[in-house]
Amino acid sequence: MSAVVAAENRMVVEDRIARLEADVDEIKVDVKALNARLNESILANARESGSLRTEMEKGFGSLRVEMKEESAFLRTEMERGFGSLRAEMKEESASFRTEMEKSFGSLRAEMKEESGSLRTETEKSIGSLRADMEQGFGSLRTSIESAKLWMLVTGVGSVILMTFVTILGRVLKLF
Repeated sequence: MSAVVAAENRMVVEDRIARLEADVDEIKVDVKALNARLNESILANARESGSLRTEMEKGFGSLRVEMKEESAFLRTEMERGFGSLRAEMKEESASFRTEMEKSFGSLRAEMKEESGSLRTETEKSIGSLRADMEQGFGSLRTSIESAKLWMLVTGVGSVILMTFVTILGRVLKLF
């Protein structure tokens, strides 16, 4: 029995090997098919990436063109804005300058008028002060002159009186 079992076992093993070989052949066919599909997929991806790259380059190119156009438009708009701002600033500056000149002109006129009236008032005050001083000095001169005259008269009178008294005293001594 053992020979039969051994033969049976050998058949089973050979059968198994045959099946394994068939499975391996089948796997080889599947691997080849999978490899072919993978190569096709890689080629398709390469084609797609090439077209994707082309499309991206086209997109970036058009984006660059749009950005150039937008920046040129923005630059133009900014130059217009700055130009009008400059014009407005010049206009406002000229208007401000005109207003300041008007204000300074009227201020000068008012100051001239006020300084003229101040000068007139000062001259009147100085004139009146001079007149008062001359009048005061005139009365002082008159007072000094009258005092001199009184002293002169008093002095001459005293000398005459003393001379008279002296003469009278000598005359009386003689008698």
